[in-house]
Amino acid sequence: MDAVDGGAKGAARGGRVTREEVARLADVSTASVSYVLNNVPNKVSEATAQRIFDAVEKLNYRPSSLGRALKRGSPRMLGIIIPDFSNTYFASMSDALETEASREGYSTIFLCSHGDPEKEKECIAKLASRDVDAILASFALNAIDLATIRKPTVRFVFLDHPDRVPGFKAVGSDFRAASRMATTHLIEHGHRRIAMLFGGDPSEYNDARIQGWAQAHQEAGLATGRIYHTGFTRSGGYEQTLRILDMPETKRPTALFAGSDLEAVGALRALHERGLRLPEDMALVSFDGTVDTLYSWPQITSIQQDPVMIAKLAVAAALHPDECDDTQIAPFDFVIRQSCGCHPNAS
Repeated sequence: MDAVDGGAKGAARGGRVTREEVARLADVSTASVSYVLNNVPNKVSEATAQRIFDAVEKLNYRPSSLGRALKRGSPRMLGIIIPDFSNTYFASMSDALETEASREGYSTIFLCSHGDPEKEKECIAKLASRDVDAILASFALNAIDLATIRKPTVRFVFLDHPDRVPGFKAVGSDFRAASRMATTHLIEHGHRRIAMLFGGDPSEYNDARIQGWAQAHQEAGLATGRIYHTGFTRSGGYEQTLRILDMPETKRPTALFAGSDLEAVGALRALHERGLRLPEDMALVSFDGTVDTLYSWPQITSIQQDPVMIAKLAVAAALHPDECDDTQIAPFDFVIRQSCGCHPNAS
């Protein structure tokens, strides 16, 4: 109790309130105060963050644009919901979104949904209670569900969504074209049995990545292979690849198309453990093109999205909606490395 009173007295003296006083009042470390005030995601609990915000207000702590925003009653804040902070792609996306928002004079609040629609609803409610100007997310919720819970004063922007969503702004790469390109590349290498590692529900054939994969097979006159559910995780890619490798060699796929780099990295471990060579025994191509594909062995051929461009388009859609199309498509690259069977220096 003494520590709390001491912090309040420090504010009452009229001197400059320090971060240490905020920490004492909120009963947290100064590091936790820094994490919250600098919007570093996934470092402190929501309850702890709220105690820090309350202490900032009580002590009239004004160290930065956050404090000035609180004082004038206009947060100029963007809420961002990320499904998985451990995913290298979403880490890059988060960094790009924070940079672009800051360039526009906005602060950011990051929350993690773990890809759970119910958790996502909680995140939306928390962000709406903070009076954010817009919410940007790689939504697990569909547009119909969002329409029933969204606030009229908060704009919503779909990230990583290449298709039109009535009533919302959407930004993403052309998943369908990218997946078709990657699958066609494997077919051109002579592969006729290509399995897909996919994080979502394999029954959801409306996903553009699945549609592009299927289109490439159709254009080549081939029957599509099997889709293996992986949960967009390394462990999912690892476990499902082991399952594939348990099949008789004459029936198992000769190539894998991973819906994300995480699944590809997991698959790579499984292939190495079973003593298979890439690309001689099994070819591999992935989607996202993060730095993980560059530092794997062999390096993984991948569809490379552009999180910086996606962030620019998404923030523009959130802040200047009248100047942006409802759906904006960011460019992607197809980066050829060793895992598909091409020469290491192919480009």
